[in-house]
Amino acid sequence: MNNKIISYFALSSFLLVNTSVLAFNLDKMGGDIEVGFKVKDYEEGGASRNFREGNVSLTLKPNKDKGLAFKFGFADRVFNESKVEKRKEQSREMSEFYIENMYIWGKLMFRPEIGFRYTDFHNDEMKLDSAKEYRFYPKFTYTFNKNWSLYSRGFIAYTELKDSYVSKDWATGSIKSESRYGYKHRLEGGARYAFNRNHALSIALSDDTSGVNKFDYDVDGTQIRFRYHYSPTRNLKLVPFFFWGVDGERVATNGTKKEIKRDMLGVNTHYKITKNIELIAKVNYEWRDDNTDKGGDGNKDHWFYSGAIKYSF
Repeated sequence: MNNKIISYFALSSFLLVNTSVLAFNLDKMGGDIEVGFKVKDYEEGGASRNFREGNVSLTLKPNKDKGLAFKFGFADRVFNESKVEKRKEQSREMSEFYIENMYIWGKLMFRPEIGFRYTDFHNDEMKLDSAKEYRFYPKFTYTFNKNWSLYSRGFIAYTELKDSYVSKDWATGSIKSESRYGYKHRLEGGARYAFNRNHALSIALSDDTSGVNKFDYDVDGTQIRFRYHYSPTRNLKLVPFFFWGVDGERVATNGTKKEIKRDMLGVNTHYKITKNIELIAKVNYEWRDDNTDKGGDGNKDHWFYSGAIKYSF
């Protein structure tokens, strides 16, 4: 057996899942199906770029009243780049599978999630073949009282990035491929204060790092994130947000360091059409500066849009 495959029962044991609860009862089974899209338009390196993505996800719960859940996802993303008299297209397909469970100890709710994400690249400019990520989400919420709570979200991951072309043996014509391995995380921890049933404010600190990526440099970034949670009705929730980049650095393989900065302003919207159907939308604008140490503009004009419809059962 391939030792890189994490077995179903190993995952269950890791999340402290009693395998006896895995027997499905159709009367108690629940979950949701979500179908959506993502769009991003931006400028980078003197080119106009964008990506378009269609995605679908499925969550299954053997018992809708319990915390155990199995999550499946698939996305197809197409990148386009346009320069003067030049245009190119790349694409990637992303598949993922996760197991989540929930535990409550007094005021602490712990929701660990573990799983696998696989990306298949097509016509990638860096000649990438595929990427694998083994992710763990250490999510928790600690509620002090009806107003104050602490929370964490995000993931840590072991990654493998496979290059489809490293060198060629011209005598035999064989192509040599190679894999790079590393660590990455996207973590956020913060506090939330609920003024009342309709209004709340959350402030968090986030930290991102990636030692393996398509451009083969290390990236680190830290933000302070502000969110305002507003629910004018039971069916509508609006979450305007501002992410302020306070620190960031990109380190190339030759040791060259460059300061980076990311600031973002946007809003998330959730609207329940019926008890089972929900519309989800997001729009944000991101200011990017990848040359702050030299006063340059770097990357700029990053617009992002997403939308989805979710059916819960």
